[in-house]
Amino acid sequence: MKRNFKYLVLLMMFWINSAYAINPCNCIGYDGVGGPCYAGVGGPEYSGVGGPRYRGVGGPAYGGVGGPAYDGVGGPCYAGVGGPCYSGVGGGASCPRVCR
Repeated sequence: MKRNFKYLVLLMMFWINSAYAINPCNCIGYDGVGGPCYAGVGGPEYSGVGGPRYRGVGGPAYGGVGGPAYDGVGGPCYAGVGGPCYSGVGGGASCPRVCR
């Protein structure tokens, strides 16, 4: 019984990790070529060099200081009080898509 349980746990861990890898941006929709959730080269969810989800230096989703997805104080993705992504009372609803 213990042996079967061990394999079941391993199988579940593989499935859970695979689910995250398949849809890293939690996009809802068709994920094939031409779809809104396509993560291949040229797709709207592509995160490689030059893609709209690229998080490297100079990319549109770069989260370092001065980047368009910077989430520190004063940054466009700051989620603290007064920031554009603040979700508390009086918070702005203008959090850019690249921050989500």
